[in-house]
Amino acid sequence: MCSREKSLSVQQLIEGQEMLVLELVLIVVLQFEGNRGGELHLYHRSGDDVVLTCNSPSSSYSCSNVTWFYSTDTRSASLSEVQNGKVDQSSPRAARLNVDSNCSLIINNITAEDAGAYACRFGSGTTFDGIVLLSVLTISPSPPGADPTKDEDFTLQCSLVRFSELGPCPEKSLLWVDETGSELLGEGVGFKSGGQTGCDTYINVKLQSSSNRRYTCQFVEGDTVKVEAHYTPVFKVIRGEGVHIYHRAGDDAVLSCKRPSSSRSCSAVDWFYTTAENMERQHEVHGGKVQSSARAARLRLDNNCSLIINNISAEDAGRYTCQLWDGGRFDTDVHLNMMSISPSPPGADPTKDGDFTLQCSLERSRGLGPCPEKSLLWVDETGSELLGEGVGFKSRGQTGCYSDLTVKLQRSSNRTYTCQFVEGNIMKIEAHYPPVFKASTDWSPLSFIMMTLRITALILMVGITVGIIRTRGSKKPQKDINVHDAVDDDPVDYENDEERSAATFC
Repeated sequence: MCSREKSLSVQQLIEGQEMLVLELVLIVVLQFEGNRGGELHLYHRSGDDVVLTCNSPSSSYSCSNVTWFYSTDTRSASLSEVQNGKVDQSSPRAARLNVDSNCSLIINNITAEDAGAYACRFGSGTTFDGIVLLSVLTISPSPPGADPTKDEDFTLQCSLVRFSELGPCPEKSLLWVDETGSELLGEGVGFKSGGQTGCDTYINVKLQSSSNRRYTCQFVEGDTVKVEAHYTPVFKVIRGEGVHIYHRAGDDAVLSCKRPSSSRSCSAVDWFYTTAENMERQHEVHGGKVQSSARAARLRLDNNCSLIINNISAEDAGRYTCQLWDGGRFDTDVHLNMMSISPSPPGADPTKDGDFTLQCSLERSRGLGPCPEKSLLWVDETGSELLGEGVGFKSRGQTGCYSDLTVKLQRSSNRTYTCQFVEGNIMKIEAHYPPVFKASTDWSPLSFIMMTLRITALILMVGITVGIIRTRGSKKPQKDINVHDAVDDDPVDYENDEERSAATFC
């Protein structure tokens, strides 16, 4: 028994010496520049998943013989992350490590602490089959607890963490660029660059009224960008309660944007549109200007920054978001619901058949789901609801946001069919459909002549009537040339004698 324990202790001592030798070899290999011909340099952003490859000496080697070592610098001992192809569960990051079928070491969701030197070995030899130097680029508000949504400006810190023996980063290797790719040097509109110190660089940022503001930190070696990280400021978002508006096809819709009282210009307003069919967001208005699109000619902003859509159609239904920047972000969602009523199928001609089908549909935002049951109603011109089957109609009920009504043609100009969308006890929108009857346009020559004679006779009658009226109006009543006077009740007549020029009275 003692001899066996002695044999085991000797074996453990030998394995411990081998591990120490391997650690020393790793330190020596990484310390001298001339021995780095087989190194692989990897650059990644914080949060990436990384694959560190190991060059197998032959295809016959099994991953059960692979060991992975890790070191942050040459002054500390290397750590064994993988032994005999299995992740060392004592490692604090064991849950993020894995070995694939190629014996590569996979690190998920890397952090700055994962930067350093990695070496792999097959079998029990003293040489390494792969050395990988992993550098990690991070970008975040500085100090770490800073909240860019609360202050007028804040500081961004960009750091490249790498194997310490590589030394500081070359001068001007860490650059700041904006969303257009322009380098941010010194001080400019909305920023002040702090320059580079070692492998760190800072930039002071002022809150900008723009949803597209983005800051990018790049690590450049020579003329090559090895890695870059992006940061988009997260502004405080105030979202107003969603507004639902209802319109008929062909209407002009006005979508209101709620603005704080301090906001005066529409140049800080963006409008986004999410279609009824899918959730892809389209940029309709940027900086107060309508963007190029198939319906740009029907869009405009008024003085209140409201979006006006002329002659709306089913394709215009959906969710519209007004995004306003004014020291923060103010979002207003407007859900445009559009009702249409038309013969079904669309090519049907209600003038040719004895009956036809009307389809009423309500198009709205996809996220709102189907219309509530019994929310689409048919009524006639008297306001009476059309249910089931009756004189001149047959209702098929409602399916989702559609309702059909089969109508028999009736020779009545007052016949009107109305579709209503009712929510609770409130009618939100209604559309009307009066059937169109075909008028006969077949004219024979005799019919044309008779119609011409009737029109001519009518014109003559009107002319004669007007002439009679004018003639009667031109005749004046005859003057009474007899002068009547009464004295003592005896009438005295004075006759105007045409031969005398005057009369003398005594």
